[in-house]
Order: sequence, then C-alpha cells, then structure tokens
Amino acid sequence: MIRRLRAFSRRLALTINLVVVACILLSYLATQISPEKFPYLAFFGIAYGFLLVSNIVFVIFWLLVKKRFALISAGAILIGFNFMASYIQLLPDLTSTEIPSRAMKVVSQNVKLFGWYNWSKNIANRDDMMRKLELSEGDIFCFQEYFHNSSPGIFETKELLKLTLNAPYVYDEYTSTVGKNQHYGIATFSKFPIINQGKIEFKSERNNNMCIFIDVQAYGDTVRIYNVHAASIRFSQEEYAFIEKINEDKQEADIEIDEAIGIVERLANAYSRRAQQISLVKAHSLESPHPVVICGDFNDTPVSYTYATISDNLIDTYRESGGFGLGSTYLGAFPSFRIDYIFHSKGLDSSDYYRYEERISDHNAISALIWTQ
Repeated sequence: MIRRLRAFSRRLALTINLVVVACILLSYLATQISPEKFPYLAFFGIAYGFLLVSNIVFVIFWLLVKKRFALISAGAILIGFNFMASYIQLLPDLTSTEIPSRAMKVVSQNVKLFGWYNWSKNIANRDDMMRKLELSEGDIFCFQEYFHNSSPGIFETKELLKLTLNAPYVYDEYTSTVGKNQHYGIATFSKFPIINQGKIEFKSERNNNMCIFIDVQAYGDTVRIYNVHAASIRFSQEEYAFIEKINEDKQEADIEIDEAIGIVERLANAYSRRAQQISLVKAHSLESPHPVVICGDFNDTPVSYTYATISDNLIDTYRESGGFGLGSTYLGAFPSFRIDYIFHSKGLDSSDYYRYEERISDHNAISALIWTQ
C-alpha cells in the first residue's frame, strides 16, 4: 500500500512538473508572438517569475527523489537562460569601467504628475521629487505622466525643472489639456542643445501614452533620445480594490468573478495596444541617422513581446551596466515588476545603471551613464 502511494505521488508530481514546464515554455513563446494575434499568450510571460521558481523547486525535489527527472525542469530553465538574465541579475557587476568625460547621464521616470492630485501635499511632493532628481546630476531627463500648469504661480513645473535640473532645453508634448491650463503628457529636458525633435503618436490612445524623440549634440556627437510611455492597463477603482484584497491575502474576501474577468480583459487589451505602439517605435528607431537611446515606461516585463521587440539589437543598461536583483521599478498595487527601461545602440557604451528610491510616484527613477565608443 505504501509503495503504491509513493508511486502515485511520484506520478502526480511528474504530471504537475510537466504542466509547469509547458507553461514556462509558453512564456518564452509569448515573447515571439504578437499579442495582437493572441493576447492571452502574454499572460504566461507575466507569470514567468512564478514559473521559474516552480521549476527550480522541482529540480531540487527530483534531485532528492529521482535524479534523472530533475533534467526536465533544468532543461526548461536552461533553454530560457537568456530570459532569466533579463529578468533577474544574480550577481552584482563588480567590474571597473573607465568612464570618459564625454559620458552623459540619462534619467527616466514616470513622475505621476509630480503628485498634482494630492491636493494637501502636492507642492511639497513636487519639490521633494525635484530635489531627488537634482541630486541625480543627470544630463537628459525623460519624464512620463508629465504635468504642466501654464497659469503663472500655480503648481509650476516646466520653468522650475529647467532651473533645478540645469536643463534649459525642453521638448514636451501633451496628450490632453483640461481647462486651457492643465497640460498632461510627456517631456524631455536636456542640458545639451536640441537640434531636432519629433513625436510618434499612438492613434488608438486617448490618454497620456505617446513617444517623443530629440536629437542632442553632446561632446561633438549627435545622439537620438526616445522617451516612451506605452499603453497602460487602466484598471477601474473596483479592480484596484480587488487587487488590494489579493495582495493583503484577506481570507474572508470572496473571489469576485466580474472583477477577475475585468482585470484579464484589460490586461489582454493593453498587451495588444502595446504591441502596436512598440512596433511603431522600433520601426522609427531603425531609421534613425544617429545612435539611439530608448527609455521610458513600457508597462511590460522583461519576458514579453514588448521587451523582445524593443530590445532587439539594443543593449539593456540594467542587464549590462550594473543592475542587480529583480530591479523592480513599479511600486503600485499590481505586483511589482521591472517595466521601466533604458536601452541604447550597440555603438554606444554604458555603465552605472542605478534605481532610485521613491515614495511619491508609483515608479522608481532609473539612470545610466552612456557615451559614444
């Protein structure tokens, strides 16, 4: 009887193991198939972290029970080793890089309107964020969810940022304006002269998602900087409350089917919209006459079609220039992931990737030193 029970337990464990392996293989496939064609495949990509840990657990389990079965999960992990390296950096970069004086620091952050809607503390929040950005000593600042009030003396941001960051050159674009003076959009501030600028509009978007670019002359070279804010998920207040319940692990909270279905549908829709947008940005960057830096809030994880598309033939500064651990940049209610990135052409070098602490925005600021080879 005991022998039969053990045999059954092993068969059950092997079956579950094979399902987990199939799921992690589907997460790899999700990076190659556009969500425009099959949006639900992308969910395996967002579950990659859980699937990776599950496969590691099975490797350990089989090493203790039946060693040859450990090869099943070990093989699946090795097949996707490149994905794991983008998802998590297990060892800090201890190599010493000689940084030339022509290196420029690129800083990117979704600034969440500088706390504009926190009426009782919005001025203090704005000033606190700007002080931290000033301390970064950046040369190029790319802001998503940027806000500017054009009424004099009312929650000033643009002129204050120019002075605080010592970045007098600005290109901003607004996706919406409320009451003729409240402008919402995206902005890039530069210490270097802007010699060209433009935007890539995402026609399906009504909110604050778009991409802008500037060409800057820095130390005798011209570099194109893309500032991207890709499609957000746009959960409703009820759906955020449902996510909070899950995060707090409330035992008494019932699983509400409508909210769960709503979350799945919004995620699928956002995956599909981002696929369109990132394809536009990638195609535009391939036509650039200059080396490129592409940064911003991409709203997608390192195991996704978005990441695979935009990073193709580019360098991810987190991976190559000092990132460590998971590098999560999103601080909101939805599970934290690395969704903000700084990429650059292979004709550029980079070092000193850094993620800044944050308490006001729901995104960490990130930066990297970048220079021409």
